[in-house]
Amino acid sequence: MTSLLFVDDETKLLRILSSYFTKKGFVVHTASTGEEARSKLRDADARIIFLDLRLSDATGIELLQEFVPRYPNKLFVIMTAYSDVESAVTAMKAGAFDYVSKPAKMDELEIIIRRACEWLDMKQENRTLKEKISKMMQDQEMIGVSPAMKRVFRMVERAAETDATVLLEGESGTGKSRIARMIHRWSDRKNQPFVSVNCAALPEQLLESELFGYEKGAFTGAHAKRKGKFEAARNGTIFLDEIGEISLPLQAKLLQVVQEKSFMPLGSNQTVHVDVRIIAATNRDLKTMVEEGLFREDLYYRLNIIDIFIPPLRERKEDIPPLIEQFLDKQRAKYNKPFTLPPELIDRLVEYPWPGNVRELENAVERAVVLCRDEQLSIEDFPREIRHAKPDRPPSDIALDPTKSLPEQLESIEKKLILDALEQTGGQIAAAARLLSISRQRLMYKMNKYSIR
Repeated sequence: MTSLLFVDDETKLLRILSSYFTKKGFVVHTASTGEEARSKLRDADARIIFLDLRLSDATGIELLQEFVPRYPNKLFVIMTAYSDVESAVTAMKAGAFDYVSKPAKMDELEIIIRRACEWLDMKQENRTLKEKISKMMQDQEMIGVSPAMKRVFRMVERAAETDATVLLEGESGTGKSRIARMIHRWSDRKNQPFVSVNCAALPEQLLESELFGYEKGAFTGAHAKRKGKFEAARNGTIFLDEIGEISLPLQAKLLQVVQEKSFMPLGSNQTVHVDVRIIAATNRDLKTMVEEGLFREDLYYRLNIIDIFIPPLRERKEDIPPLIEQFLDKQRAKYNKPFTLPPELIDRLVEYPWPGNVRELENAVERAVVLCRDEQLSIEDFPREIRHAKPDRPPSDIALDPTKSLPEQLESIEKKLILDALEQTGGQIAAAARLLSISRQRLMYKMNKYSIR
């Protein structure tokens, strides 16, 4: 249940606010002075605080400057009279979440409270995610700050809590093996073996013996009994990379392991039971392979209990700068040199499409470090295809209209941007104003000018 604190020297207004929002299900605290507000914030767990700009013993801005750094997990809203707009702007710069003009309408306050609650919840979610990302960085697993990778990390977290089979899909070099290790490290099996098998690296006969082991004399050259990878991964995790490359006969045997957690080694008539978590990965479209008869449908659905798609790097460009920094840190530690990249070079690397994804980026950074003449990398240190790549600039959707003057066309563009901002913020004017980096009053003036309701 959300707790509110209203700070205002009008006791009648405080009674009205307390009564109204208590009926709405909120826990409401009130204070009529700055000193009382300090006491209430120490003792009451209020998440959202409404501050009047003019109090008997302090100003709202003074309290805001005091409270914001002290209570970073709370949100502060300024209540101001119409004549105090300039002060309200100052308060926003001092860290206020929003402001509302007095006399305030209850429905307007409710909208602000709802948005503030959503913001606090999102902030808590981001804090949790940052802790996860920090943990990943410590483990040197994988970095991702884009919305797409945050979704991947949430799926990884959920998958790690279970023993369900996981199928990782994505282009080569996107980091599927790192995601697999991450799932293992976050799971209850983290202290048990993690065994990785590249199914594309071995011919069928060798792959079968590698996975399931064999008895002495099972085939020419089998001079002694040998355990396979499934037994090596007992109580832990086995990672089957490039699962789409295995043959149909071997798929049938693998299906039994996935379903029954049991198999027979080559040359043996004894069934071996294993407790193992299976993670598979592929850069191929298994669904299409099923339709073409190249991959068993029953095995596909048994592997695809939890499906995690890792997007290519070109679709999450905001991840490129932190990845570059991670790879540079690795090289700094290796060579004991403070390697750097100028901002314009980072911008150029962000624009490159990276067909080889994260693996190509890591290799390119390592190559540049080896070839650079000093401690600052240049574009000449990177591979030829990167040096010669042309910036990928999206075509402009702004077309010249010869029937309109320049001011008329600029107004059309401005109106479209305002409509887009309002759509993105669900019609919330204050949020749209922040998105456009203009004041709320200026946005309302523009909306009235363009007849936007």
